[in-house]
Amino acid sequence: MRYSDKDCIVIGFDEDRVHLTSVILMNGKSGLKKMLQGIRGKKEMEIYHVNFADKTCIDVGCVSLPQDVPTVDLIIEFKPEEAGGSVTICNTNQVWSYMVQENPQETENRPVNSAEPLLQTQGTPAGSAKSIVDKDKVRELEQKKQTKTVWPDELAAELKRDIYGQDEAIKKISELISANLRRKKPEVEVIVLFGPTGVGKTEVGKALPGALEKLTGQAYGFHQIALNEFIGEHSVNRFFGSPPSYVGYKDPTVFEPVRSNPYQIFLLDEIEKATDRIYTGLMECFSSGVVHLADNSPDIDLSHVIFVITSNIPVDMKAYEEASAFRKKEICRNTLAKACGHPEIAGKITNCLAFRELPVDALTDIVSKFVVEELQNYEMELEHMDEELMVQLKEQHSNYGARGVRDAVREAITAATVYDRNIGRYKGRRVTLSGDIENIVITIVPEEETALPAGA
Repeated sequence: MRYSDKDCIVIGFDEDRVHLTSVILMNGKSGLKKMLQGIRGKKEMEIYHVNFADKTCIDVGCVSLPQDVPTVDLIIEFKPEEAGGSVTICNTNQVWSYMVQENPQETENRPVNSAEPLLQTQGTPAGSAKSIVDKDKVRELEQKKQTKTVWPDELAAELKRDIYGQDEAIKKISELISANLRRKKPEVEVIVLFGPTGVGKTEVGKALPGALEKLTGQAYGFHQIALNEFIGEHSVNRFFGSPPSYVGYKDPTVFEPVRSNPYQIFLLDEIEKATDRIYTGLMECFSSGVVHLADNSPDIDLSHVIFVITSNIPVDMKAYEEASAFRKKEICRNTLAKACGHPEIAGKITNCLAFRELPVDALTDIVSKFVVEELQNYEMELEHMDEELMVQLKEQHSNYGARGVRDAVREAITAATVYDRNIGRYKGRRVTLSGDIENIVITIVPEEETALPAGA
């Protein structure tokens, strides 16, 4: 149908029929898309088709707004050729469609700003537009959804399944995350972990999504980013977007998954290798709780995001061990400030802690874990490892971390099986590892023979 300059898409909130806002002129003279930012404290948005010449207002539908974010950003679009449009909730990346009456004169029109209800959940006249969402169903789902309290000791117990020898650090991390999850309005969580290679910093970030999902029932996304890979201007734009006319303009950034699921964990490895622009951009995100993109697309809310940032910068562990809780943070912040050359930036990070050198037995457990996992990729089960080989693998781990251990075992598996025409004989079998790190020998444990009766 044709629309005049008196036909408008109008919105209201929470059934307030007095304070309505005209957002789109339906003939397209002023654009057919409108963005609304910073909507707070609203549960529903109602959509109307208003003709100011006829003074009629027709209810089109309503959209339930997310209640777990502090502010909501919306994009409202109308397509005259389709006699309908869409509403995009930027915070959740949900898109709702709506249709406008083809023949508004045939429906029961109501005066603009009438005190009568414009939206009806029951007894809607035949032919009028239906609500975009079933409110009864939404209420039912919301009632089923219960917020589960995450207790620090429970989260710590889950993390300790994968991280060994760092009980004090795990306890502190669990306390920080649990406290933030209990806030009425959660804030972006930033935790910086210092310590040498191979002590469990990266493993914490990897273990968090599974642990939190198990305890809360909420799925968490996970993204591991090596900051030393973001050096050039184009690669830096992958964080904060490219300005108009630049390469990568409007391309999705590394934070784009937050739009579809606000619960994400970003593991940023080796912060000391980041460029100045990455430093300043990240600190602005941490301070404001949002990502302001250079391509002018809607901001990305980080209020449910957890950043685990690692650093291999050496920390004076003797001073750290003897310091108070407050002083420990200061030691870490001062260490980062000296390394990055920006004390004002390092000062914005409040949650800093150091990982200790691993105890001897803890490192043995870690190496065993990596070896077992690598063998399981080839459907083998570790029965026993020669103790001298374990000592060499631990040295490999100290120099290169988990990657060094896995590479050594993978090379041994490749050497033992790559030319083996009967490779299936390893499947599901228990094996032993012996030899040295330059020549790891994989031996299949013989099947246990049936025990013969005494005296046979």
